[in-house]
Amino acid sequence: MPITRLLDRYVLREIVPPFLLGLTVFTFILLMNVLFDAAELIIRRDVPGGLVGQLLLLSLPHIIVVTIPMAFLFAILIAVGRLSADSELVAMRASGISLFKLYRPIMFLAVSLAVLNSYLMLYVMPNGNHAKTQLVNTISARGAAQAIEPGVFFEEIEQKILYVWEDPPHDERWRGIFVTDDLPGEMHEILIAEYGQVLYEEGDPDVRLQLQNSVQIEVDQALPERSNLRQHRSLNLQLADGFQDAIASRSESKKRVRSQTLPELLRFEADPKLPEQFREREQRRADAELHKRFAIPAACLVFGLFGVPLGFNNRRGGRSSGFAVSIAIILVYNILLNNAEEAAVTGRLPALGMWIPNVLFTILGGFLLARKNADKSLMIASLDRWIREKLWRRLRAFGLVRERRQRERKARRVERQVTMRSRSNFVLRLERPSLVFPNTFDRYILRLFARVFLVVLGAGISVYIIANFADLVDDVLENDIPVSTVIDYYQYMSLQIFYQIAPIVVLLTTLIAFGILSRNNEITAAKALGMSLFRLSVPVVLCALTVAGFCVVLESSVLPSSNARVTELKNEIKGRANVRQLRRADRNWLMSDDANTIYNYQYYDPAREELQRLTVYQFDEAHRLRGLLFASNARFLDGAWTVEGGWARRFGKTVAYTPLPGPRRVDIPEQPPFFETEEKSPEVMSYTELAEYVSALRRSGRDVPHLEVQLYNKVALPFVCLVMALVGLPFAFRLGRQGALYGIGLSIGLGMIFYAIIAFFTTLGEVGALPPMVAVWSPNLLFGSLSLYLFLGVRS
Repeated sequence: MPITRLLDRYVLREIVPPFLLGLTVFTFILLMNVLFDAAELIIRRDVPGGLVGQLLLLSLPHIIVVTIPMAFLFAILIAVGRLSADSELVAMRASGISLFKLYRPIMFLAVSLAVLNSYLMLYVMPNGNHAKTQLVNTISARGAAQAIEPGVFFEEIEQKILYVWEDPPHDERWRGIFVTDDLPGEMHEILIAEYGQVLYEEGDPDVRLQLQNSVQIEVDQALPERSNLRQHRSLNLQLADGFQDAIASRSESKKRVRSQTLPELLRFEADPKLPEQFREREQRRADAELHKRFAIPAACLVFGLFGVPLGFNNRRGGRSSGFAVSIAIILVYNILLNNAEEAAVTGRLPALGMWIPNVLFTILGGFLLARKNADKSLMIASLDRWIREKLWRRLRAFGLVRERRQRERKARRVERQVTMRSRSNFVLRLERPSLVFPNTFDRYILRLFARVFLVVLGAGISVYIIANFADLVDDVLENDIPVSTVIDYYQYMSLQIFYQIAPIVVLLTTLIAFGILSRNNEITAAKALGMSLFRLSVPVVLCALTVAGFCVVLESSVLPSSNARVTELKNEIKGRANVRQLRRADRNWLMSDDANTIYNYQYYDPAREELQRLTVYQFDEAHRLRGLLFASNARFLDGAWTVEGGWARRFGKTVAYTPLPGPRRVDIPEQPPFFETEEKSPEVMSYTELAEYVSALRRSGRDVPHLEVQLYNKVALPFVCLVMALVGLPFAFRLGRQGALYGIGLSIGLGMIFYAIIAFFTTLGEVGALPPMVAVWSPNLLFGSLSLYLFLGVRS
């Protein structure tokens, strides 16, 4: 059998396992949000498991087309780095085998993956995106009834606001419905219904709100003394144009170009109804998408050429540094690709500009491969010498200064000892005190843990940002968002990303670090010196506690402000004019504590205690409208509200109209602090703020288990880092010499199980099936008990 065929199979066997592992890891990271949404759909929105399974399946194509090149580069660096670390590449070179022959099996695999990825990009992904959009519409229709919650203003209907008072337990209909314009204008329409329910048909994206026994009131602000009042036994409102639930808002429904197949892109013509400049932009976007669908599969060929010399040079770093290098290269490649796409869409580059990253990486890869095949440094001689002789020396300046000072202190100690001996013949020697913790081995483990933790953390944040930007790139291009805004967005978002992935990073770090120690026989040496495995675990547990403590500080003092900024920047990227969900005063719609009065206003000035364009809706116990008041200005003076520029209307057997042209006191029970109260999302509130807000809602009679779950999560989630370390340690000790690569695969499996359990229990708590505290802490207790059981079986 020719040696080259044997070598080809050997190299392929080295590449395929890490490729499959990398594909699983990267796909899992990008699919994590979809998995959480799937759990919510099944439990909270009562969506059949079959539909959710279809949604997960249809979400895979647009993720896998990105992760295939990433996993291929990762596999090459791991495989070639392993061959280099074990001196097998040196043996091959000594036998006269060039790196170009080593590249032959890599090229075969690269071509195969490029063909597969091309098929996915050209046919499977567009069809999947289109099918996913239709499926999301169906799921949105099924979840409409669950999305509208009693006691909560529903703002997802275009230009309308909806409020529901009651949800009787044995009735499919709501009781007490209020619908009006979200921003009352000159023509003000109000709908009050005794009953209401959402109607939809399977496969039909149209969603209708049916109102029964309703009253429709139309008020013209120009002629407020007149009003048009009509009664309806049954009235339907169309919700299709405005309604989208949480899943629909993250769908591909807006990415019309990405849902088109190759023939459709070739025949693409912009909508003639659009202005000319927008038609040109849409055409450029379609051309850029067409080239992108060929450029991304071609990245497999580019990474194959680029990865061989880098993997050969990765002798000392091993698998962990190969993982870091692959993430760095992928991040640079995606930055170049996204910049090229933005330039192509805006017209600064032709559509062929999408190939610039591939061309640059191909030139650089060919240059590096030629130099490495000639046994030269990957950098040109002058640059290599400058880095080794000048830059490295400057970077080590601080260390050199510290070493010099240590030598000086040692010389002074020796000099003092000599002086003391010359003065006296009696010398008392005492044993230098030694610390039980941290000893030398503890410090060694701490340094190793810190290095691996930073590498894994950087990789996780980079992959998360790459995936997130893939979803935002269309909005960035469509709304002409400057690069500085995108950079600010991800700077603030990186803090939340760290908070979310910290437990998985701790688990990965624990398994990888002990995998490295086992592979180097350092754990065996420590046990031979009488150090138990439980003692070896102490530094890792302390590191996990440190990360958990940092997450607590981050959650309590940093994330509320940074998440608020992230929300503002995201709305700017999405092209949204205002952010209603951040402040209660900015939402404009408030319900009184007795649930009988609704307030709407345009602006509240807390300094002057003044409301602008105030509208007050008063209801009786049966949720029938009994009073309507409008004032262009309302000010709190001498313990009462004084209004001007308005009118009042009473409804009953007869309709009474009262003009309020000048300053006049009116009976409004709420005081100014009511309008000053902030209503933030849980992500932008600290633990204390959220606890006070939940208490206030409880006092008003509201049951808010979803907010209670968020409250307890602020304490429980940081300690998941400690639980992950405790779970990872027994598995790490059982890995033996199987190494870091198996640790990565095992951590992904454990992470998937743990996060699935968290999503399951969290959703049970949000729907009230479990007490919120039990739902939040149950995953930690379950996995903590598992770690204790596994520790009992470890031979320390």
